Amino acid sequence: MKALTAWSDDAGTVTWIERDATGRVLTRQSAGHAVTFLRMADVSRELMRSLRASRAVSSVAQDGAWLRVVWRSVHARREACERKGWFASNNIDTFEADVPAVRRWAIDSGVEVQRPRLVYLDIETCARVPMSEKEKMRVLCWTLIAGDDGRVITGMLAEDTDADEGRLLAELWAALADFDQVAAWNGDGFDYPVVFARSARCNLRVDARRWLWLDHLELYRRMHTTAESGDEKQSMALQAVAMAVLGEGKLPGFTFDRIFPAWEAGGEERAALLAYNVHDVALMRRIEERTGYVELLYTLCDATGTFPDTHGMKPMPQVETFVMRLGLADGVHFPTKWRREEGEDAPGAFRGAFVMEPTSSGIVTERVHVADFTAMYPSIVQTFNMSPETLLARVEMPSFPSYLSHLAREWVPPPRPEYAAEAATGCYFDQRRRGLLPRTLDMALALRKKWSDLKATLPPGTPEWVEADRRSTAYKVFANSVFGVVSAEMSRLHTREVGESITQTGVWLIQATMRAAQECGLNVIYGDTDSLFVTGCTDENFRAFVQTCNDVLYPRLLAERGCVENRVKLAYEKAFDRVVFLSAKRYVARWAHYKGTLPDARTKPEVKGIEYKRGDSCRLVRQMQAEIIDLLMGGGINGPRVEVCQDDPEKYRALVGRWRERVLVLPLELEDVALAKRLTKPIKEYAVRVKKDGADYASPPHVRVAKLLAARGADMGEGSRVSYFVANGLADPVTVLPAADWTGECDRFAVWEDQVWEPAARLLGAAFPAEGWKEYARARPVVPRRAPARRAGATVAPAPESAPTGQPAGVAGVFSLTAPSPRPRRAIVRGGGTKR
Repeated sequence: MKALTAWSDDAGTVTWIERDATGRVLTRQSAGHAVTFLRMADVSRELMRSLRASRAVSSVAQDGAWLRVVWRSVHARREACERKGWFASNNIDTFEADVPAVRRWAIDSGVEVQRPRLVYLDIETCARVPMSEKEKMRVLCWTLIAGDDGRVITGMLAEDTDADEGRLLAELWAALADFDQVAAWNGDGFDYPVVFARSARCNLRVDARRWLWLDHLELYRRMHTTAESGDEKQSMALQAVAMAVLGEGKLPGFTFDRIFPAWEAGGEERAALLAYNVHDVALMRRIEERTGYVELLYTLCDATGTFPDTHGMKPMPQVETFVMRLGLADGVHFPTKWRREEGEDAPGAFRGAFVMEPTSSGIVTERVHVADFTAMYPSIVQTFNMSPETLLARVEMPSFPSYLSHLAREWVPPPRPEYAAEAATGCYFDQRRRGLLPRTLDMALALRKKWSDLKATLPPGTPEWVEADRRSTAYKVFANSVFGVVSAEMSRLHTREVGESITQTGVWLIQATMRAAQECGLNVIYGDTDSLFVTGCTDENFRAFVQTCNDVLYPRLLAERGCVENRVKLAYEKAFDRVVFLSAKRYVARWAHYKGTLPDARTKPEVKGIEYKRGDSCRLVRQMQAEIIDLLMGGGINGPRVEVCQDDPEKYRALVGRWRERVLVLPLELEDVALAKRLTKPIKEYAVRVKKDGADYASPPHVRVAKLLAARGADMGEGSRVSYFVANGLADPVTVLPAADWTGECDRFAVWEDQVWEPAARLLGAAFPAEGWKEYARARPVVPRRAPARRAGATVAPAPESAPTGQPAGVAGVFSLTAPSPRPRRAIVRGGGTKR
């Protein structure tokens, strides 16, 4: 069975569409997918009679050890099976009662996802209402560009009337009939709700469920996790992404408030508006040609039995559908998972990964060797056969105080030879049958190897090579998603004991490896989750150590725990010849080699965890850190890699002085100082904390700005990215304003002290811990509490024309007085000076 997309009604009837060999769209239906499973052992004769007699139940049927109950409506199923429903009140467990009807149908039928016909969409609208009322915006024009052949279809409003807008939207829906998947930049946040709402207003009868609606922006954000710097992460606007990916942005001259006047002017202005609209859609298609993210999504969905829309790109439906298909064949079903009700306590998170603080300070110039476990968590799941249905028992471990957590814990050997005992949690896993999670990973990794091997035999860059590469990447992404889904509390695959066993086995393995390295005379200077950093040996010696771990150490340790196979493997991945550690998970390093391949002039240093890599920092600190890193690591960011690295602290002091003047004196742009942060939930859900004196704590800056923008009519829903800058760092709370309010003025002192210098100082202090850097921290002039008493007519000498040593021009003397003055008020900085 094949399908392009599917949807359901309240009765659990699924409607799906497919295309036949001629390309004609066919509509099909299948009933009875509001389903609950019960264990037959829990079903008494009285319960069976009640279910068969119930008007809410459509049918019941035994399926091995399970009873399949089909309900007449989704509402009836929920009412009976929810947390406080009839089954719960009678202590009867239900299974998979929360599975949506479409997913139930996809699991039961094993549907094959057909490749959809892709089209890119963008609309231009009238800005006569605020963004929060975007559904009231009239659609002025639209553009479609076909994903396969680049065919361009456009529509333009002729008159500013509902009737003509209805005609325009009817043409859009007619054009969309040739396609199955629609991609729009921020489509879920703007284009789609506007098109749906305006179509309803114009009384157009269209069932939008017939298409797959994909938010191209969200797909790019999810797939583009390896961005080199924070510049690529700060903004996900089409302009910013196009510049980063293509080196070309949107056509100039059209801001949001200029669109309607251009349409209203008609003639060349209206033609220019349409050209602007077409260019935006062309950028989306070109971004996909460069990244291949939509194709990668289709490959993932094809492999997992999910549909390639915005919801289908999330790992949870992909992994759950794949595993539940395996479970259905094995007669395994999963407990029902309803969302937590308001006020209900969340279960505590299980113990996480091991992270060791670096033991080295300053610039490490010894050869640093790095070994990584290959796919650590997947290999642990496969080796121990960890899965919810293979979990047998848990032996309570003696409690350890936190200050003894570094010591090895006693463990209880497996009571039977067919059990494997996880060392840290005391959980046993049955080795007699392969679990669903290991089987899922077995299949995914085997398919990845198959496509990787095929890719190696094909000419690079050919269509066949690209397809093999895409499928290999898709299975890798899927395999890496399994642990994240298992560890997510709301996943139906989540079992605390399984998730904790995975992470704590990882801790046990990395600590055992570190002890073995120390016994061999190696110096372990850092470790994090699945990797360790070692000095004190040659490349050959470290390679021999890694081989010993794989051939001797891990087979012995895992055999002692009862594992019947070993998938755990350590790899000598890379080496650095220069490293600076700021803290755990934060370092910069210069490559010596990667898997034996030497660096060249294009090689960038490895940067982890600092502001240069983050999108919520301002551009000034990213640029300053980039210059510091280039000096420390011999280039690679702003220029080619060179052989000489700079160890003279005076060179860095000169850099600091130049940047201090740049921030405090020279002209600034909004992009230099803007901060950006995403709303992770609706604004109203951000709790207001209360102080001991009854006053409210200030909300986070981005939340305060979001509330201000929402009051102005902006659409500030969950997921909105809020951009703002600091207007007054002396205020309590700090005064922050939306980026839209930028007039070229900000609190430069706050920008230097809090946004730029503090992160830069952490990097410099880590590289040169013996040097004093505090002298650069303070930039704001001290405001006297009270002006000194003066005799009548007394004056104070004018400010010097040049700044004192260490203080940039334009900052010195701003508080010099020429006459008696009242106590100064707090200063708001404007362009480097102050206004009282």
